[in-house]
Amino acid sequence: MSITHRLALGIATFVGLPCALAAAPTTVHIAFEKYTLPNGLTVILHEDHHAPTVTVDAWVRVGSKEEAPGRSGFAHLFEHLMFMGTDGVPNGEFDSIMEAAGGQNNASTSEDRTNYFETGPANLLETFLWLEADRLATLPDAMNKEKVDLQRDVVKNERRQSYENRPYGRVELQLPEHMYPATHPYHHTVIGSHEDLTAASVDDVKNFFRTYYVASNMSLVVSGDFASADAKKLVEKYLGKLPRKPVPAHQEPAPIPALTKSESMTMTDAVQLERATLAWHSPAAMTPGDAECDLLSGVLGVGKSSRLYEALVHEKKLAGAVEVEQHSQKQGSMFVITATAQPGHTAAELEAAIDVELARLAKSPPSAAELDRARNLVETMILRGLERPLGAAEALNSFEFAYGDPGKVDTELLGRYDAVTPAALASRATSVLGAPRFSIHVLPEKATPEKATAAPKGAR
Repeated sequence: MSITHRLALGIATFVGLPCALAAAPTTVHIAFEKYTLPNGLTVILHEDHHAPTVTVDAWVRVGSKEEAPGRSGFAHLFEHLMFMGTDGVPNGEFDSIMEAAGGQNNASTSEDRTNYFETGPANLLETFLWLEADRLATLPDAMNKEKVDLQRDVVKNERRQSYENRPYGRVELQLPEHMYPATHPYHHTVIGSHEDLTAASVDDVKNFFRTYYVASNMSLVVSGDFASADAKKLVEKYLGKLPRKPVPAHQEPAPIPALTKSESMTMTDAVQLERATLAWHSPAAMTPGDAECDLLSGVLGVGKSSRLYEALVHEKKLAGAVEVEQHSQKQGSMFVITATAQPGHTAAELEAAIDVELARLAKSPPSAAELDRARNLVETMILRGLERPLGAAEALNSFEFAYGDPGKVDTELLGRYDAVTPAALASRATSVLGAPRFSIHVLPEKATPEKATAAPKGAR
């Protein structure tokens, strides 16, 4: 189980190892059948008989953006609680039942959605559907304070391990707080605060479940080696029994915020090397400009021939590593550059060197060759992801989530990258990277007596 900090769309859907560049077709085709059960559950079936495996991928339209004030981290906490067992499948048996037959499962939470998936041998399809239906139908009946307390402590420990006690991890806690105003649903982190996690009660859990974990607020993809007629019978048998309830109210789309001026802060951490992180607001997931920012991240920071790697790591030897990411989210994204210094160099040097390269980018926009390299990298990662039933399931669920139409995967999954021109990429680089930004410098603790200092937040 994990927190996913990006909406699983586009390049974010298929995270894989860097691979050799390869030509990619301009379209993909994922055959599917979509229908809706009387209780409102959206069902998408994708037959793929290349291997005797099957995946069940359930998306619930609830993420940290739906959390009420004082309940940050609740969507992710609930993801953990979904594995705490029911009367029919006691705690621990959800995993053991499928793992004994060669299956596996996991889940993730983002700002925008929560997903649960099971994958394994094709003969486990009925088992997967039964297990999902059982906890959707009966989880609140078996919930108690002991279970909530246990997972509350697990999530608090996850916060410590993944952010508070991980080198540079506190940067990820600071970014949303400074990039989004308190009125924006992305202002708080997906992991939540210790105080809010402590405040969660059993009644809170049950009310959250009854509000959001309803059939009309979910889409379920079955992908892999099965016959659609058989799958339909199984889906109806197990999930068709869920009651029909109203679609819950969702967080209204918030205006994409903008910094009125560049801001910065410095913090110290138990690290040996300084690090600079720079963040800009960027287009929301699957909106115009999102694909350009994905490709821009490749031009600037993916691979040894990318501009920032070539300049900061190879030529100037200021940095040991450079990462660039379009952090795509449904209600506003972040474009983030992170550089870790070589011994003897500083975060201030890194930021200055990045500024030099950004100025050069404005004067010398990405060439057609640079664009092709970035596009080939993105599309190769996508195509590799589609080789697995889970990858196809995630793609279909992603486009159902974004558009209400999984069929757009055929034209948009690769097509939105193919449509980007060098001129469009240059224009997007200017509009995003030319705007005010927020930067964080992380210094070794011994470098300054203060634990952390922050510049006052500017108006938004």
